[in-house]
Amino acid sequence: MTKYNKLLYAVLCASAMTLSSCSDLLDVDPPTDSLSSDLVFTTTQGIETAATGLYTDNFLSNSVYYSYLATFYSLLSDDMKYRTTTYSEFYTNTINQQSSYVSSIWSRLYESARQSNDFIENVDGTSIMDEATANVYVADALCFRAMAYFCLVNMYGDVPLVLSTDATATASLPRVSRSEIYAQIEADLLSAAEKFGDTDRGVMYFSANACYAFLARVYTYTEQWDKAIEYANKVLPVADGGSCKKYQLEDIDNVFKTSSKEAIFSANIEGYSGSGTYAGYTREGNMFVPSGSTVNYQLTTSITALLQADSNDLRNNWISSAKGVYYAYKYKNRATPSKTSDYEYQNWSRLAEMYLIRAEAQAHKNNIASSVSDVNKIRQRAGISDIEADGMTQQNLLDVILEERHKEFFSEMGHRFFDLRRTGKLDETMSKCDWKEWDSYKQWLPIPQTEIDNNRNLTQNDGF
Repeated sequence: MTKYNKLLYAVLCASAMTLSSCSDLLDVDPPTDSLSSDLVFTTTQGIETAATGLYTDNFLSNSVYYSYLATFYSLLSDDMKYRTTTYSEFYTNTINQQSSYVSSIWSRLYESARQSNDFIENVDGTSIMDEATANVYVADALCFRAMAYFCLVNMYGDVPLVLSTDATATASLPRVSRSEIYAQIEADLLSAAEKFGDTDRGVMYFSANACYAFLARVYTYTEQWDKAIEYANKVLPVADGGSCKKYQLEDIDNVFKTSSKEAIFSANIEGYSGSGTYAGYTREGNMFVPSGSTVNYQLTTSITALLQADSNDLRNNWISSAKGVYYAYKYKNRATPSKTSDYEYQNWSRLAEMYLIRAEAQAHKNNIASSVSDVNKIRQRAGISDIEADGMTQQNLLDVILEERHKEFFSEMGHRFFDLRRTGKLDETMSKCDWKEWDSYKQWLPIPQTEIDNNRNLTQNDGF
């Protein structure tokens, strides 16, 4: 039984006293999702519980979000290796369609989308609670659906677009184009931003600003440069030509702390279903930082040499070593720290990305001086010298931006792999990694064979 269904049943126990006892109800899973939905969405308490379930199921129970996105895609890129043959299919890029991890990623992302669909269908336009409150909850669901499809389209390429809980209608859907998936992501985020309005529940919850930052990323991936600039500006500081007064670049050592003024959207995984309390620390910190002298998640010379090429680069504080083996040290806590001021959240969106998004978009528009100015904001925060606009060509500038993105976002949420692919640098970079069995078709994960077996309209990615 999923945590979401347990939450639904908790509400049933509170509101359906004429039924058998709660312990009896919890003994078996419901025969259909619709039974739970029909009952749980009939009360304010039920809707609020289900809204909480969106966050708990996605950030505390969905391994794609609390672990796989950062770890597996760091291994797939040129950033990281694993010490033993565990996860070798990722760091050697030898994944096939029988992989249990590939199947888990697919099913967990579609379950997230399904949960969002269920919530939207039942709560959008409801008369059970006041409209403003319902709108915020629906906006949350729209954001989680957008996030699920952003991961799916960047992991598998063309995928089925499921927007309904009707299993009969969705079970045999074919894959649709990436452009159609991105159009849905855009529509969901725009709608969510409107529904949120000025609502601000803190960095651990979606907001209009989080939607704007996510949209700026989407427009960068789809090469809509004017829109990328427009939406990055919505969260960039007024002092730097934006329209927001909420965020600012942090000192390097404070970027990932709970008090960070740079964070636009973060996840608190306290209560994560694995071992440990996870109060004030993250899954990445718990895995990447070794408990002793043995480093399991080992950074490659690709990123360590890049950072160490300039000894003044403060981002060297984001790596550390044990017995000469380097590891990611952005998240420094393996367990709950003694001081609450050292608590950390898992960061999903931060202001540095907005500067580099605007810089990249301006470079594509050949606005060299504006682009260089934004790049230098990031370099100044890192304690390294400015680059000069004079004599800078568009391509050279784009190469500099990609390098800055590498130094800024290594081991974070798949950024490096996705950046290499969308900028056409993936084959060139991967072919230099002598530990990988690389071919360009491996830019996508294979569609799980079990899914193809169950859906005659589902086709496999080329090469698998």
